[in-house]
This record gives sequence, C-alpha cells and structure tokens, in this order.
Amino acid sequence: MSDGQKANYGALLKLPLPRRLALASVPADFADWLDYAAVIALVVYAWGEGPLALALFALALSLPYVLVGPFVAVFVDRAPIRTVLIFSNLGRALATLSLAFTGDTLVLLALVFVRGCIDSAFTPARQAAIQTSTPEHLRGVANGLHQAINQTSKIAGPAIGGLLLVVWPAQNIFVLNAALSLTATLIAVSLVLPPRPPSTEERGRFFTESLKGISEYRRGRRLMVALIFASCAYFAFFLYDALIALLAKGFGFDETAFGLAISAAGLGGLLGALVAGQMAGKRPMPTMALAAVISGATTAAVAASAMMGWTVQLPAFLLVLCFMGGATAFMLVPYRTIVQTDAPPDRIARVFAAGEAVITMTMLSAPLIGSAIASHWGTPAAFLVGGVLLLALGAITLVAHRGD
Repeated sequence: MSDGQKANYGALLKLPLPRRLALASVPADFADWLDYAAVIALVVYAWGEGPLALALFALALSLPYVLVGPFVAVFVDRAPIRTVLIFSNLGRALATLSLAFTGDTLVLLALVFVRGCIDSAFTPARQAAIQTSTPEHLRGVANGLHQAINQTSKIAGPAIGGLLLVVWPAQNIFVLNAALSLTATLIAVSLVLPPRPPSTEERGRFFTESLKGISEYRRGRRLMVALIFASCAYFAFFLYDALIALLAKGFGFDETAFGLAISAAGLGGLLGALVAGQMAGKRPMPTMALAAVISGATTAAVAASAMMGWTVQLPAFLLVLCFMGGATAFMLVPYRTIVQTDAPPDRIARVFAAGEAVITMTMLSAPLIGSAIASHWGTPAAFLVGGVLLLALGAITLVAHRGD
C-alpha cells in the first residue's frame, strides 16, 4: 500500500463525504439510545408495568430488523441513498416525537416498534453510503469509525438520558431525542453522494426481490463464511452476556463493581472498533478468527476460575470484560467490510439487511439457552460453553484461512 493509500482515520477524515457521513451518524446513533432509560422509567416507574412490558420492549427494539428490515431494504436499493438517509431520519424524528404524547404502554411500545422499522432502512442505507463514498482501502477504517460512534452512543446515550431524568420528565427527553434525529436529517440533506451503478437485472416481484439479499450469500463463498462466523460468534457471546451480573456476584463483587464491569465492556467495544477498523481492510477473516480465539480463551479461563472457586481480583475481571467488549467489535467491523467489498452496489442494502436478520435471530435464541445452561450447571457453565465455542470457531477459521 502506497503512502497515498494509508488506511488510517486521518486519511479517511480528510475526505469530505466520509467525514460528513460520520458527522451525520453521531446524532443519528445517539437518537437510538438517548431515550432508552426514559422509556423504561415511564413504563416501570410511572405506569407500574412489570417484566412482561420490559420483555415486549426488548422485542420492539429487535424484531424490526428481522421482520421488516429485509423487505424495506428492497426500497433502499431502488431509491437514491441520500433520499433514504433523509427520510429515515425524519421518520425517526416524528416517531420519537409521538412518544411524548402517548399515555398507554402498548401504544408506546408500538411506536418504538415503528421507529425500529424506520431505522431498519437507515442502517442499510448508511452501509450503501459508505460503499459508494469511501475508497475500498479505507472501508475497514470507515466501518471502525462508525462502529465506534455507535458504541459510544450505546455507552453515553442511556447514561445521559438517565441523568436528564433527574431534572426532566421523560416526555422532554423524547422531544430532545427527536431533535437529534432532525439534526441528522439536516446533515444528510447536505450529502451529495455518487450515484450507484445502474442495475442490469430486471426487477421481479417484490418478495422475490427481497430474497436477493440472502441469495448473494449463497453465491459468494466469503460472504457466506463471514455470515456463518458472525452468527455463531454472536450466539456464543449472548449465551452469557445477560449473566455477567451473576458471574460478578459469584466472584464477590458488588453493584458498583458490576457497573464498572459494564463500563469496561463498553470501553473495550469502543477501542476494539477503532483498532479493528485499521486491520479489517487487509485480512478481515483472520482478524475475526484471531479475536474469537483470544476472547474465547479468556472467557473460558474466567469461567474455569469461577468453577474452581479461585479468587479473581477486580482489575483482572474488568480487563476480561474489556476483552469481551472488544471482541464483539472485532467480529462486526470486518464482517461489514466484507459485505461492502463483496456485495453488488445495486443490492447491498438487501445483503446487509438479510445478514442482520440472520444474526439477530441467532442472538435472540442464545439468552434462553444460556439461561437454561446456567440453571442446570451454574452460571460459569454458560460462560465456559460460550468461550469454548468461540475458541473452536476462531481456531477452525484460522486454519481454513491460514493462507489469506
């Protein structure tokens, strides 16, 4: 790679279009998470709802990407990318603003679901925008930057929203969040993206068109391998992700230590995204595999320590959580880079949406299985199973791609 083609964040941000797209992503991603605490506070504390409402809230957040995303992606591939970016952010602003005027739990959750359906158009459109506006050697860096922005919003958004609840009612936070989506809309208006190459294929029926995303995975070996790897890795992660509090308690750590552990995992995800971005463009599959080996071995070692009754000091526990968080970014950033490199420009939204649907379905099944393992054999067993799965997945993939 020549000096003029160095893959780093400085080189990426010197380019006007990628810089402006990243700028638009900041309010867009924060709008996904700023009112997270406000919704929970309204449902649980103001309206007195219980576990069922929280379970429905979790489904309202995740199901749009499984049930609606692959079909919305057909329109994303057909429409100008900037138009999708503008109207998806505008639609999210209106859906979020509507949350401030409802007093019923089911209506609130329905609006959250609708907002997720709108967001299922924005995320593939952003991937298409990265593909069309970013030089190929910088796509890994671009994905690292956008994942870092997203990870920061996941950490800071709920925290800021929770602090605002001390001085504001939840309705005010919904209004502020709508303003964030509107800000992203205004930035998207100023984006002038290169047109995608025209499609040479005839359009078929809508349902048939929606299936072309998953058909690309069958046609491209690297795409299929990357999807299988990402799905298996996220299944392994989510076997134990919801059980971290129980593991921390088993080691004798209190609530403050658990909060630090979650922060460590978030910081790991942020740092992992930035580091993975500079590595993903060169050897994406080996990068994913090596991260799985390191994360799997670390997770299995901690699980074995818990099973043996060994003492683990808090700094070591926080370091492990940091590795776990970083590993998720090392899976996601190279995977998205592969999608942008291998998917045709006229169907990248459908390819991305189909992959997200598969990964999300896999993730949704894992917590129940992990909970069953923990119930029968103890919390550390779920971590051990997840760690061994990651280790095996990474080792097999490294062997299969040792010449890459």
